[in-house]
Amino acid sequence: MSTQAPRKLLVLDLNGTLLLRSKRTRSGPSAPNQGITRSRLVHPRPYLGTFKEYIFHPSTKKWLDAMVWSSAQPHSVADMLNHCFGQQQREFLAIWARDTLGLPPSLYHKKTQTTKDLAKPWATFPEHSHRTTLLLDDSARKAHLHPHNHVCVREYLAETRRHDLEVSQSSSSTPAPSGKPRKASKSKPKNAHAAELASVDASVDTPPAWFLSSPKYDETLLAVVGILETVKSETDVAEWIRGGGLLAAGVADTVVEQATDSGLGALANQMAALNLAQEVWFNSEATVNHWVGRGVLALEALQIPVVAGVRR
Repeated sequence: MSTQAPRKLLVLDLNGTLLLRSKRTRSGPSAPNQGITRSRLVHPRPYLGTFKEYIFHPSTKKWLDAMVWSSAQPHSVADMLNHCFGQQQREFLAIWARDTLGLPPSLYHKKTQTTKDLAKPWATFPEHSHRTTLLLDDSARKAHLHPHNHVCVREYLAETRRHDLEVSQSSSSTPAPSGKPRKASKSKPKNAHAAELASVDASVDTPPAWFLSSPKYDETLLAVVGILETVKSETDVAEWIRGGGLLAAGVADTVVEQATDSGLGALANQMAALNLAQEVWFNSEATVNHWVGRGVLALEALQIPVVAGVRR
């Protein structure tokens, strides 16, 4: 008798994960505490609009709860959510900010290392546990208490955004019509992006031709959709990650083999190598391509437009 997969909980970080928030700047006098503090700009990560449509899609909500947990102060969290989610933020199970991290008053207003202890949301939402939870965050240190519930993503930086803007400016393609997925092209992909994804092993999901021939923006959130599509059928998220689930077919075996060949034959050392590889899964081209492919196919199945949405 098969065990039904439980509902999952997706815990989302904001700055550096889903978006980029510009640094605080001042205009006017240069002396401390003088001049006017300019508002900080908020730039969504590419495909955030598509990602939102996915996590809030009726089919997804049948098996997924989503909440925000940011180390920013409440007013900053509200600003980021208003910019990037608008009224859709009402769909979240909860929105938590810095005041939920248990920091002492002396550190609350200082830049300090913080930790996201998943025991807190599990106490608030007892239907969830290590078996059902994924924390999406660009910081491994914040997730150190629960490494096997953490999907670490490459931090979205100003440099990354500059690259995305350059791609947008150099591209002559137009975004997909609102509300409709882009149509697949029958022509073979001709650019470097297509070559990268088309070179993936046949056992790995490959996106349709129209995506292969589209401009290559940061694809992190598309990969996360692919990961979520796989996790939804898992009965134990932590066990899945512990076993190398974040790595594409064959990559986990290679990591273990390399650890063994280098003299790290003990099981503990092999697991340490596997954990490290999963922490930076986004450095494996085969792994990223696998998850992006699975994500794009899942979005097509739900008829969600795949649109980068990069704007100045």
